[in-house]
Amino acid sequence: MTLSWDFANTPAGRVLKSIQIRGRASIKDVAADVGVTVSAVRLHVAQLQASGAIHTEKVREGVGRPYYVYSLTRQAHNLFYKDYGDLARLLLEEVSEVQGPDALQDVLDRVGQRLAEKYRAQVPGQDLAERVDAWAELLDQRGVTVEIERTAEGIVLREYGCPYQNIATENRAVCEMERQVMVRLLNSGVRLTQCALDGHRGCQFAIAEENE
Repeated sequence: MTLSWDFANTPAGRVLKSIQIRGRASIKDVAADVGVTVSAVRLHVAQLQASGAIHTEKVREGVGRPYYVYSLTRQAHNLFYKDYGDLARLLLEEVSEVQGPDALQDVLDRVGQRLAEKYRAQVPGQDLAERVDAWAELLDQRGVTVEIERTAEGIVLREYGCPYQNIATENRAVCEMERQVMVRLLNSGVRLTQCALDGHRGCQFAIAEENE
């Protein structure tokens, strides 16, 4: 099941929203809320079950046939669009205004260290090329399109799409944090040679064999 930022406005999203509002809902409940047939709701419920978004519970009342009610799992709440970028941007602005730019840079340095520790096991490899390939694969999993070019001077990695877009547009210190994450993970010198914030199609990093 493919999910996107506007999932809440899809038919499956409206089904999930109905269950979210009711807390527990039957197929008939959702059909009445959404205004579609029971068969259509049943199809979307099957998709949501397969994706782990809803929990199923069998209900027995009196002597009648049992029926099923559905509720949201914790995973389901992540399907709806949430703009954490705005919150993170405002937090960084507060740190900079209250404690100053140096304090902000110190916070981002420590965040960069924690990110590198988080991803280290996912970027293995005995040589630089292997580590770059592993990092590119990790970026792809985070929704960032990557191109790799090997040159006589080293490796060029291009990122199309920024994982911190909403924050980086307001504070370029985030770009330096990302560069430092790459330095730590790749154990290599990394330079940001092109930046999307300057009008380029993406960000370009030059990766050398030695630490810089």
